[in-house]
Amino acid sequence: MINYNELVPHDSFVGRYLVYMQSQETASAFDWWCALWCLSAACARTTYVNRPRAPVYLNMFVILVGDSGVVRKTTSVHIAARVVRSMLAHYPDIGMLDAKLTPEKLDLILHTRTATHDSAQMCIAVPELAVFMGTERYIAHMPTLLTDLYDCPDERFGGGTIARGAVQQRNVWIHFLSASTPIWLLKTVNPNVVEGGFTSRCYFVNASEPKHRVAWPMAPDVSLYKDLLEDVRIIAAEARSRPPVQVEQSALGAFTNWYTNRQRSIDPYKQSFEAREDAHVLRVAALISINDGQWEIREQHINTAIALITDLKESSGNIFELATARSKYATALDALRMQLISSGMDPVPRGRLFMRCKSRMDHQEFMELLDVLQELGAIQRFEVSGPRGRPTDLIRGTRKLLQHGLGDQVLARFG
Repeated sequence: MINYNELVPHDSFVGRYLVYMQSQETASAFDWWCALWCLSAACARTTYVNRPRAPVYLNMFVILVGDSGVVRKTTSVHIAARVVRSMLAHYPDIGMLDAKLTPEKLDLILHTRTATHDSAQMCIAVPELAVFMGTERYIAHMPTLLTDLYDCPDERFGGGTIARGAVQQRNVWIHFLSASTPIWLLKTVNPNVVEGGFTSRCYFVNASEPKHRVAWPMAPDVSLYKDLLEDVRIIAAEARSRPPVQVEQSALGAFTNWYTNRQRSIDPYKQSFEAREDAHVLRVAALISINDGQWEIREQHINTAIALITDLKESSGNIFELATARSKYATALDALRMQLISSGMDPVPRGRLFMRCKSRMDHQEFMELLDVLQELGAIQRFEVSGPRGRPTDLIRGTRKLLQHGLGDQVLARFG
């Protein structure tokens, strides 16, 4: 397990941020990645790793993942957003969003900011990913738009409406922070989203326990918070006068050695993430070097970044491995529910229901699904004598089959 407190100097911005968060009942991993997110926001689009032909901008899509009320995801997002909002008060060319919006609205905001500031730079910090994504018909579109914006295009033209005309955006830079429960994430991040490249751009920070329990939270340290703001404002001012971040020769050797010898995964999510893993390593290494005040990537920064990204890939990979297992229960439940609802009060033979699900799961898994539904009161089961005296298992849905949240209850049983 990574000890985040040992990775950076205590008198640096990230070091002070970790100390400031000690009074909070948040996960250590959340504190670390939120601190890097704040640091990246200070650097904005003016700072990037000067990799030939493929510069690496420092914007991040960070999604905190944990069960509700356990690891204080919302607290983590709110504090990071507060720091960044205070810093951005000095930089009107970078916007801040913290509410639900549609992809079309985001496109229009970036278009308007281009007209006003000649750049479309935006920090987005929304405590609930489900709120930001909105209703299901938008879920498929928002990841696609964020994927398109992630690489910070110099110019982006097209789309729009007849009334407003085409959307034109320049110097795009989108920086995103949100949080989600594992179950909502599993239902939403489907294979199309993975294959579309959205997940390869995200840092899914998974935590199940807070760093400690705080029964009686003390008032925040005002002087330490002021020091935090002073740190991030100094970094923001320096970023706008610094040249691109360079990679020292020994660091380049360590990076090349890792890149050449890394083993490729066979898991779909990890394969997708590894397509951009090299850029993630350079991005994190650059942020650590900036936090150290060096503004040049050195070998120790590369080694630390490799350890952090590897740990992140493994922990987030566990979420999506679980998603593969759960997805068959979710799709089978939808097929089964549709059949029972259409049958109304007429019971359906178990064999006919299994025919609707057998392409998704085997018979034992199907029986486990029926057992869970019966325990939850969503179905009733009857046994009657069939032809030649053989018993036939009949199944009928109850009103609870229509209940909102039934899917979450069922999937929780297979976690």
